Amino acid sequence: MEDKKEIILSEIVESIRAYSYQKFDKMKEEQKKQIEYIIGIDLGHGETSAAICPMQWDTAVEQLDPAKDLDMGGNKKVMPSAITILDNGNAYIGDAAFNPEILKQAEVRVCFKQAPKDINGEAEKIMIRFMHEVYKRIRENNKAILMDGNHLVYIATPSGWDKPTQDLYVEMARMAEMPIAGVTKESRAAFVRAQHDVTSGLGRNIDKGSIVFDMGSSTLDFTYMNKNLQGLVDHGYDCGASYVEKNMYASQKEESKAIRLFESKYPKLTDYLVFEARKVKEQVYFDPSLKVKKTINFDDFIDDEELEDERFKLTYQPGELDEFLKEKGYLKSIEDAMIDYKENHIPNQEIYGVFLTGGASRMDFIIPLVCRCWNVEPSQVYRDQDPSLTISQGVAEVARMDLRTDGMDVGLEEEINNLINGNAAYEIFVETFGKDLYEKLTGDIANAIISWRDSNNDLSINSMKDRISNAVKNGVSDFSPQASSYIENAIQSASADVRKKVENIISVYSSQGMNVSFSTSISLKQVKLSNINLDSVLDSISEKLKEDSDGWGAAIGGAAVGGAIAMLLGGPLAWLIGGGAMLAKWLFSEEKTEEQKQAEAMKKKLNANERIDVCNSIDEKWNDICTSVENSIRTALNGDESIRKSIHKVSKAYMLAYKDSLKSARILVD
Repeated sequence: MEDKKEIILSEIVESIRAYSYQKFDKMKEEQKKQIEYIIGIDLGHGETSAAICPMQWDTAVEQLDPAKDLDMGGNKKVMPSAITILDNGNAYIGDAAFNPEILKQAEVRVCFKQAPKDINGEAEKIMIRFMHEVYKRIRENNKAILMDGNHLVYIATPSGWDKPTQDLYVEMARMAEMPIAGVTKESRAAFVRAQHDVTSGLGRNIDKGSIVFDMGSSTLDFTYMNKNLQGLVDHGYDCGASYVEKNMYASQKEESKAIRLFESKYPKLTDYLVFEARKVKEQVYFDPSLKVKKTINFDDFIDDEELEDERFKLTYQPGELDEFLKEKGYLKSIEDAMIDYKENHIPNQEIYGVFLTGGASRMDFIIPLVCRCWNVEPSQVYRDQDPSLTISQGVAEVARMDLRTDGMDVGLEEEINNLINGNAAYEIFVETFGKDLYEKLTGDIANAIISWRDSNNDLSINSMKDRISNAVKNGVSDFSPQASSYIENAIQSASADVRKKVENIISVYSSQGMNVSFSTSISLKQVKLSNINLDSVLDSISEKLKEDSDGWGAAIGGAAVGGAIAMLLGGPLAWLIGGGAMLAKWLFSEEKTEEQKQAEAMKKKLNANERIDVCNSIDEKWNDICTSVENSIRTALNGDESIRKSIHKVSKAYMLAYKDSLKSARILVD
């Protein structure tokens, strides 16, 4: 059975590669679908929790079940990060590690989590064993649903750990026999958890500026995010909440000879008393209005006649612990950390929301400090109902998101860059704008010719040429203002596949929080606001078309007139002069040059029948005229490099604005 388990776990683990920001290698679709559950574990310095998410592959994102907290023993969702390993190899974790009978046999280890450096190090070995026992307990408590090969595990890491440290932590989890799939930064898990909780208000504030305030056992960590920054701003301070229980214990030791004697005789059991002080701290801040009293008799867990009548006693009246911490300078250290972070790590950045996580964030002085130091209102500070579970829930939800979107981003960055650096939008613009402009101009030219033909007055061919030229000028002038919509449509068309991919990914991460609708939320007006003068771009296009319209008018007019003159003065002229009495009366004397003859023919006013004959000759040349219009438009749009550059500039700005809009979700998508 163990060999089979190893084979299955090996297949799953080797099919993925955990790396910074929790991305799976591209698992085969059939392998992914074997995963029914994701487990998120927060192996904290002071306490540990876990949550589970069903994958629900065929369920719509908005209908997914939320993360469910797992029982960590004794019907508790959180257990102390504590382990006692006996000489026989048996290990006890959580509250069981502090069982008096166990304490008599071995040392209890707490606060052993640290950034790993050597996988064979003493602290790392303890953490590996603790990981193993935690996963073992999860499996034992959930035998009905967790089978070999049907689940994966994500674990949380402090936000300040770099990639090599994360990678080593993953290797430790593998050695602990977890089916580890990756790691999630605690700040990312907290942001995701907060934005999925619509009551937190952080969903609408993340893009403007929000902070995760993570009060851990060993450190106080801050993470800031807003859409104007390239990434998250993480920083930690050595004023974690374990300071409180350590100083509570130290204060009692100062006053009690018995405690000093106990520590000298049983130094390995000191952590037990510190742990009991921690439980008193939690009671105090669970309801600060109540008096808390705790007494521990030494003879309950050691056999020592010298100490059998001695005890460890803690008593706190409401507000007394706060005063104690103030006197010790602990509150000042937190205040200094908050001010330093704001002034030196996120200078000039606005704070619109604060999300408190970590069990110690329950301490009643935290919110007033946050409001005073960061100039926010209490309504802008949010805390989960049970902040001890925030990270494990967030890790599980992030893991499910990552796996559901795995593979959806293949080639996405390259596609976006190709759009930014290429001419796809410009080419679509030329095609669509040119086609519709062609349809308009050829229609306007035809109407001008028909109007000339059907006039009640006698008109010359020159007047027809002028009408065509004016029709072209006016048509271009009327049509040019539509260029902006053609540009936007071209960009939308060119980027459709990329936007669809991104929106499909974002929808998984933002189903309950931020409302992301990029196809409608980005407009060229926003591009203009990104220091791109769209009006000047459109003006340059319009001006180019207007400038060339004179040339088009002449060319088109010339083509039309040329068609008529070819019938009148070219090869058919001999036939018309010989057999066409219609023109004989106004066509030239023998001594006139050919140019003079043509000029007189062009100026000669024609009656209705004569104009019909001219139009019939134009009809025969209509395809040539249309080709001339088409070529003129293409030459105008393709021939001027400034137009290409202007359209490219707008297209690039649009895509950059689109990418910029994703920064509000940057913590969600890596």
